[in-house]
Amino acid sequence: MMKFEIYILQKKSQDPKMYQEAMGEYLKRLGAYAKVSVVYKKNAKQVEKILKEPGEHYHILPGRDSMTSPELAQLINESSVQGISKFHFYIGDLGSEEAKPFHVSSFTQSGSLTGTIILEQIYRAYRILNHQPYHK
Repeated sequence: MMKFEIYILQKKSQDPKMYQEAMGEYLKRLGAYAKVSVVYKKNAKQVEKILKEPGEHYHILPGRDSMTSPELAQLINESSVQGISKFHFYIGDLGSEEAKPFHVSSFTQSGSLTGTIILEQIYRAYRILNHQPYHK
């Protein structure tokens, strides 16, 4: 089973309740497809060792070259076929170039909103991979 770890580099107390609830809903839905966790860290120093762990490492940044939902589904599928079983996403000031840039929007967004968006897109990717409709 694929594992996704999403690191939000900010205090959890800075998260509006609506984002915590939305992330909780997507974490629940994703349980059928993958192991997913959201971890809050105060700063980049706290993730330095994680950057050395096996798997794919992506730093979510504002940018124009964003990926479509089907492209993310394809990336997850191809990684799985290649034996990659873990994705690490970093949201916030990483201060390192060890993780590949990953763009979800050209807008600058709060860490909690970005976390919600990436969870939603991972969920959408699994619905695509399993030939299931996204909307209920």
